[in-house]
Amino acid sequence: NLALLVLNLVLAVLLAPILDGLRRKLTARLQNRVGPPILQTWYDLLKLFRKETLLPETGGFLAMIVPVTTFTVSLSMFAVVPTITVEPPMEGGIIVFIHLAVLSAFLLAIAGSVSGNPYGIVGGSREVILATIVEPSIIVSLTNLAVLGRSMFFEEITGNIQTGNLYPWLAVAMIVYFVCIIAEGGRIPFDIPEAESELTGGPMVEFSGKLLAFMKLGELVRAIALYSVARFFVNAFIPSYVIGDWLSFAPLLPYFLTMVICTLVVSLAESMNARFRLFEATKLSGYLLVVSSVTLILSLLTSSGGLM
Repeated sequence: NLALLVLNLVLAVLLAPILDGLRRKLTARLQNRVGPPILQTWYDLLKLFRKETLLPETGGFLAMIVPVTTFTVSLSMFAVVPTITVEPPMEGGIIVFIHLAVLSAFLLAIAGSVSGNPYGIVGGSREVILATIVEPSIIVSLTNLAVLGRSMFFEEITGNIQTGNLYPWLAVAMIVYFVCIIAEGGRIPFDIPEAESELTGGPMVEFSGKLLAFMKLGELVRAIALYSVARFFVNAFIPSYVIGDWLSFAPLLPYFLTMVICTLVVSLAESMNARFRLFEATKLSGYLLVVSSVTLILSLLTSSGGLM
């Protein structure tokens, strides 16, 4: 449905900067600061779109194409997840979503490499490392949903999970996923690739104008695509008759509530933590992978009738 696809993409572009502005506002309030207005991120992006675009001397054609490609891949991530309707505008499910998430992270690494700037190159390499250690935990966490929901497609998972049963370990998998959201979004304490006080922006250091705006907007859209998937963990703990009502009507209110909750979680993490060093992030990611693997084993046993 082309109209549904266009509507979802417009929603992504409009909503992503607003949620980022809300995050900045919440983080400021938690730190006893006034903070910027909620629309500040939109103001920043519009200003970048009006600025002159300067290309890195060593970047060539790749320096032009990578930011736009990053933005396009992020929009594709958003398009394969049901948002304002039960059916997603594009087919793909969990497998396509994970592939696009990995691709978007590696595109940021490429952006840092083509810049020719040492800070950009180091930031790009850190982006690859962070994606490598975080993505397995995301994959295992989402596989819990696929196993219990008996489907790889988001639109079928909620209806297939037996909400009459309680899956305590799925709450643990949800917590792991929330931590991974913070890491994938590059927020404190996982803002290792950009590290503005160390690498002055990391992979984006040599980009400006419209290209920088596309890269920043792509990051924001990728973040809300990850937020959108968190709703399926939440749905597993809601009574089936409530989910039936959500599936009968456009789930706008629950969807936006999930977006706000995820934004609040990210703001709390930013306010309560300092930036991790790379080895600390690697160590934590190892723990997350072990914990999520245990939850997956329990889900597999449950699905095969071993526990219930």
